[in-house]
Amino acid sequence: MPDAGCRAARRARWTRWERYGPGAVPYRRAGTIQGMNGIELIHSGWGKGSVRVTHAPAGLATVLEFRGGLLSALQVNGLTDTPDRLERGRELINYCWGTGNARALVPKEYTHVATGKPGGLSPRWKLGFGTGDSLAELSATASGRFPDALRYTGPPARVRLEVEKAHATVAHSSISGEHRSQLHVSSGPFRGTLALPGPGIIEVACLAKWSLTVL
Repeated sequence: MPDAGCRAARRARWTRWERYGPGAVPYRRAGTIQGMNGIELIHSGWGKGSVRVTHAPAGLATVLEFRGGLLSALQVNGLTDTPDRLERGRELINYCWGTGNARALVPKEYTHVATGKPGGLSPRWKLGFGTGDSLAELSATASGRFPDALRYTGPPARVRLEVEKAHATVAHSSISGEHRSQLHVSSGPFRGTLALPGPGIIEVACLAKWSLTVL
């Protein structure tokens, strides 16, 4: 059995964060984990939970970066939770099977993000918030196998999208994260082109290998 000093040190490494609805209780670790684009994944938990959004300053998009466990299968939705209103919003990230990082924009109307529908053997997660200017830029080719968000600063152009399998959607928002429009949706393997309307942030939602190439 660990002695009292070990138990106290273990407790000190974790601080209670927030709870939303039934299920596991999320916590925040005293230390931080660095994400792919300098975003610190300071919040962590298991299964269902909610975390208050740290929104970017006006004029910049708010970015959510999320990572699950190897066998995690989780969805992340926007959530409005105020004294006068409680409402779950649209799905922001669908995460399934792997250890990669997923990214998506969080609309400013959401006060929290909520994890839900836990599945797999280890529904553990970590997340953090950043700003749109921290995202990688789509200048030639980008690829991945988890949902991602990319900055595009060029003129209107056509891009080639390739998806190995599974459902895929592509959306475009302004640099501030507003005026979101869906550019593409498909099921199963896909290879083709789509039009980018100009500068903004491109969100790719796909759980298979995908690539975008500016033509």
